[in-house]
Amino acid sequence: MVKVVDQVTEPKRKRFNKNKKKAWRKKADITEVEERLEEQRREERYGGPLEERKDSEMMFVDLGDGEGEASQADQENEAEFTLEYTVDEVPGSAGEVKLKPRKVKLKTPKLKSHQFINGLPGAKPPHKPRKKQGTLTVAMKKKKELQSKDPKQIKKRKEAVKQMLGDLQRKTKRPKSVISSKYTTDLWEEGADEVTQECKKKGLEESFIGSISDYYRRQRRMKPIKVPKIRHVPTSKLDPVSIPHAGASYNPSHQSHQKLLLRAVKQEEKRLKKIRKIEKATIKMFPTIDKAPTAKSWLTEMSEGLPKAYEEEEETEEPAEDCEEQENEETLPLQQNGEQVSNDSVTVSSKPITERKTKKVRRKEKRQKLQKLKKLKEKEDRIRSSNIYKLKTYQKEIASEEMEEQKRSASRRAHKEQLKFMPRRLANMKFEEEEIPVNLGDELADSLRTVVPAVELLEERFKNMQRRNLLEPRLKHKLKRKYKPKVVLKRGHREELAKMEKMEFSD
Repeated sequence: MVKVVDQVTEPKRKRFNKNKKKAWRKKADITEVEERLEEQRREERYGGPLEERKDSEMMFVDLGDGEGEASQADQENEAEFTLEYTVDEVPGSAGEVKLKPRKVKLKTPKLKSHQFINGLPGAKPPHKPRKKQGTLTVAMKKKKELQSKDPKQIKKRKEAVKQMLGDLQRKTKRPKSVISSKYTTDLWEEGADEVTQECKKKGLEESFIGSISDYYRRQRRMKPIKVPKIRHVPTSKLDPVSIPHAGASYNPSHQSHQKLLLRAVKQEEKRLKKIRKIEKATIKMFPTIDKAPTAKSWLTEMSEGLPKAYEEEEETEEPAEDCEEQENEETLPLQQNGEQVSNDSVTVSSKPITERKTKKVRRKEKRQKLQKLKKLKEKEDRIRSSNIYKLKTYQKEIASEEMEEQKRSASRRAHKEQLKFMPRRLANMKFEEEEIPVNLGDELADSLRTVVPAVELLEERFKNMQRRNLLEPRLKHKLKRKYKPKVVLKRGHREELAKMEKMEFSD
């Protein structure tokens, strides 16, 4: 019995893992995507998609059957080949073929197989055509003509060409050591240089060989030295040459002169304040001679608080009854914590007597302790659950903290930027500003001939370099002797002095 099957069931789809990219690329079906891309490419070859093309590109007006004369545009488009030579066999020659020029040039139409070489009409170019290397625009031609007439530009061009040639020669020139070598070593092999090979022969450890070879290359200038990152960072943002104040001019205005005087007065007040502070801590801390303490004042000060003579007499006249009462009180029996005192015997117990706890009492204490812990835990859970309703307050607190942090960071940045215009502490000494050169009203010069320089140029430049953190603040070195110099008279001098003294006595 043959069973006829009307419907063919589809084969069961094979299952595979999709948790890796390998399966995505290998098992994914991308035929639809490829078909769509292929269709787009085909439309681009034929001038782009139909939705984007104009009607004039797709349709034309038929003016006839085409048997008449062709238009000028068609004649331009249809390029034709001309055959200038014909094949001719010379009789009597053994199949030799010679070419002779044709009297009338024969024109043949363009092959249809080459119609897509220049592209389809209306199709966009795949890339923008580049200009040829020799082509120049009108603006470029004008610029070149102007540069050719300018002698400075000609000199610059010659220097640039000379520099380029020098760089090229420097690159191509090989050192003598390379030229004379016979290329016996493999340059790409590890430890192929002479230093590492010599170290290996001497039996040095491999951990030292790398540092030794680096040092050798650095000293021989075979390896570039690492430059610090802050090498090209400016030390200060101050100008190298500061512009003087307007009041320092030989003929200043009244307002600018008064401003400069005020600055000089403030600087002097600050200097005097420092001096007064030092004097207060040293000189003025001790009294002068007229206010110095005497022996009498010292005795009164030292005897302050001690009993005087009349107080001592009153103390001796106290009645003897008080002493007797005190003695009676001391003899009375005392009973305190853990101490029992009697006339007959005295017993002292160091520890208080305590009763031993029963099991019932211990269970009760344990139960109370567990209840207390349970209550504490419930309280903590209750507080934790109620904190959910404080979410808005927490968010406000976080936002306020973030705002404060932003303000602090902004102030830190501003302070850091401000420090770039101030001298830093580079040594033990602090930088001290020089005195402001200012002339009083009666000291101003009448003419330029009588003007006297107020500042020493070298000193001003030195201070400027210290202000810009290029030099550290310093003082002139003073030579200090560690020993006392010994003065010795020469023998001849000593004899001469003795003779002179004798002469004086004789006179």
